[in-house]
Amino acid sequence: MSASKEAAEGRARLEAAYRKDRESLLSLAARMSRSLQEAEDVLQDAVASALSRLDLLAELENPSGYLAAAVRNRIFDLWRRARTRRAAGEVDLAEETIDEIVQAVGLDPADAAARAELSDALAEAIADLPPEQSAVIEAQALEGLGFRELAERTGTSIDTLMARKRYAIAKLARALKDWIDED
Repeated sequence: MSASKEAAEGRARLEAAYRKDRESLLSLAARMSRSLQEAEDVLQDAVASALSRLDLLAELENPSGYLAAAVRNRIFDLWRRARTRRAAGEVDLAEETIDEIVQAVGLDPADAAARAELSDALAEAIADLPPEQSAVIEAQALEGLGFRELAERTGTSIDTLMARKRYAIAKLARALKDWIDED
């Protein structure tokens, strides 16, 4: 069989697996990502990458399994990048969250300088939290994990995690109030 015919058959099998398993693949990505938009992006990236490697995947026996593994790998890549950015002091809050905070503080939402300063102040405030509290904030606000998932991951009770979050929110509110009063 010619290489082009093998690639065409591989593409057809991969596309058929995508059509058949799209919802379950998207559900997998959504459970592991921060938003439905990110999950859709991850899925599309995984499929596009697979389609670009058809010459290597011509003999692929389980295209559905390959796509599921590709989705998981893309999510793990996102987690590693986010962890690296956080370790470098960057905070990646959702745009909607920053908009809500900017409006609550009484700043002009169009003021890019205020948004940048607020992001810096939040990053500083989160970095100043005790590690147990910052871990809860980061897991929920940045990774989108619920208390149950976080409890399973860490082995810490849900009540303890909820208390840590309450303390963290109170400290963040005080830090941002101080930041506002400085201006």
